[in-house]
Amino acid sequence: MIVTAPAKVVMWGEYAVLAGAPAAVMAVDRLARVQLEEAEATRISAAGFLAPGIYTPDQNFSGLPAAALVEHIFRFWGYTHYPLQAAMHLDTSAFFQQGTKYGLGSSAALCVALYVGLAELLGRTTSLREAMAIHRSWQGNRGSGLDVASTWHGGVIRFQRGQVEPFNVPDDLHWRLIWTGKQASTPAHLGDFNRWRDRADTAPLERLATQAELLFENAVDLHTLADYIDALQALDAAAKLNIYTHEHTRLATIAHRAQVLYKPCGAGGGDIGLAIANDRETLQAFIATITSEFQVLSTEIAKHGVQLTE
Repeated sequence: MIVTAPAKVVMWGEYAVLAGAPAAVMAVDRLARVQLEEAEATRISAAGFLAPGIYTPDQNFSGLPAAALVEHIFRFWGYTHYPLQAAMHLDTSAFFQQGTKYGLGSSAALCVALYVGLAELLGRTTSLREAMAIHRSWQGNRGSGLDVASTWHGGVIRFQRGQVEPFNVPDDLHWRLIWTGKQASTPAHLGDFNRWRDRADTAPLERLATQAELLFENAVDLHTLADYIDALQALDAAAKLNIYTHEHTRLATIAHRAQVLYKPCGAGGGDIGLAIANDRETLQAFIATITSEFQVLSTEIAKHGVQLTE
């Protein structure tokens, strides 16, 4: 069987979602792909997210990179050894550019695809709640689970406290994803954020959470998005999270001149940003000015979440 699961990008709500506010998350058509088939001996190969390589285990768990996520899921289910024999190929190469990750949720997409595939082989019932719990434990009990929910459902979702609703992006908002060329560590950023939150005045986070709420309560347009971006910049300055790296700051400056909104997505510190404009022509003019420095990704909304084919 083949199981695929899409990438994701946080449109708004990053960090605010950790304070209980809603986030808008878009699934995009870069796919993690897991191929599984029963075999006489277990063979695990990986490309992309996990260290490329091939591992042929005995019945004992190894923790080696190519097998670590497989074994983590089995352990979560209570197994102490491999409960089946299968050939498995785990591929997240669509999430990388020459060994550097884009920052589109490769770990969540791979975890969900592998979870669904292994459950199918073992005859287990799957659920988003269990998928979120597995990924959260894999990530050291960090994060909100929005990336897992996005890759599970596909499309654009409103995510809040583990609850998911579909969300429609207005047709008059045109967007493109831009890669800064540098990858960031989400766990490291979340660690910095948690340390700041434990010791500091959280008023900037509360303001960000309020702006995230308002984007769902009011019409989403460039003005309401600009208010959210201002609050995100204020949080970055207060908490010193380095969300706005040199590259993100430069893109935001160029976008402002072109009458386009630009924001980092997710934890920031590198990776992906989102450019938004009211009309396609304005957005294309902005894109034309940055292609010599930055990579504009060719992506569309992924209408479907995790899918299994046999």
